[in-house]
Amino acid sequence: MSAPAGVIFQQLAALPARSRQGLNNLRQRLFQDSKPKKEGQFLRTSLRAHQPVWLAATGGVYTSMSAVYLTLRYLKRAR
Repeated sequence: MSAPAGVIFQQLAALPARSRQGLNNLRQRLFQDSKPKKEGQFLRTSLRAHQPVWLAATGGVYTSMSAVYLTLRYLKRAR
């Protein structure tokens, strides 16, 4: 019975060291300088590549909203 307890105590003793390693790893990931630049570049490239799609979608929303407005104006007069 003491063998499993010994293993458990060894694992518990190793927890602070592993948590320190995890915190150091997290700190390095959060404060890296190169990663946000790549993400920002990716976003700009993606928006530039999909520019025609965004323009078409904006035109579609504008047309739909104009149609709703004109329909409501017409129904107001039709009473």
